[in-house]
Amino acid sequence: MKAGKQILKWAIIFCLSFVTFNWFISGEIESTIEINAPVEDVYLQVVDLQTWPTWAVWWVRDTAMTTEYSGEKSGKGAKMSWKSSEGDGSLEILECTYASSIYNELLFEGMPPSYGVWKFEKTKNGTKVTWGFKDDLPFLMHFMQLFITPDLKDGLEGLKKVCEYQLSRSPEVEIKDYPL
Repeated sequence: MKAGKQILKWAIIFCLSFVTFNWFISGEIESTIEINAPVEDVYLQVVDLQTWPTWAVWWVRDTAMTTEYSGEKSGKGAKMSWKSSEGDGSLEILECTYASSIYNELLFEGMPPSYGVWKFEKTKNGTKVTWGFKDDLPFLMHFMQLFITPDLKDGLEGLKKVCEYQLSRSPEVEIKDYPL
């Protein structure tokens, strides 16, 4: 009987802790980075879904992942679908404002939709990029965000490397006026 009371006590403590923990996690997460590249260049990397495998962490993690693209080449209506050992899913750009923001829907098999939000702000040294997610997960599933947050940070780091590398490889053009 004593062991049963101990088990019940710890089960109640665990459940209360889990509920309290989820209570303090909202349905939104985001990560921010500053990239030393023009806003337009960074925006174009994100709005073209076919560039994602060059910087997003999921393709590094699962090299056998297959990706198909449909709809528009980039911008509103662009869509990618993937098959992966970690699960199948799709992402579609629902709205975008040139060099300012992107709003997309992310679907994973068997899960409610999540919505990605990208914001681009010009800074003194380049671009401040914020990548966030809003989800419709049930209250007790909010802890799942703990697994997504590192992916956002790693993805932004990859985006930074790609954008800054491309900028470093761009030839400088000097314009001169020559008399006729």
